[in-house]
Amino acid sequence: MRRALIVSGVLLMGYAVLGAATDGQVGLPGVLLFLVVVLVVHDAVFLPVVLAAGALIGRFAPPAWRATVRLTAVVTVAVAVVGLPLTLGGGTASSEVTAPPSPYDLMWILIVLTVTGLACGRLLRARAERRDRPRLPEAGPGPR
Repeated sequence: MRRALIVSGVLLMGYAVLGAATDGQVGLPGVLLFLVVVLVVHDAVFLPVVLAAGALIGRFAPPAWRATVRLTAVVTVAVAVVGLPLTLGGGTASSEVTAPPSPYDLMWILIVLTVTGLACGRLLRARAERRDRPRLPEAGPGPR
């Protein structure tokens, strides 16, 4: 399965690079600069913040909750980092005049964050219920 995912990812990236390289409207120096900036910001800012947050969650969250809380934190931050600038900034980086952000756009981000929080709570509750459920005795070889 891992090999299939790697091959499909490489093929999709190759398709994207080929499409960008052959498109006359794409400024390759600008795209390359953007990719370098994204890589540097990811490694210099985002990665240390995620590691620090993971360490804090590991320090303060109960062991049974850590994976779920970490997953919820990563999803919440990803939605906020990607969605909020697009919503609050009108959804474009160009200099053209855009419409002001719609309150519905922000509402959808809040809905996604709410569903993420509810899913986290449900997972934690299911784990607690499973932990508190009385265990059945293990089946042995039985009477002889």
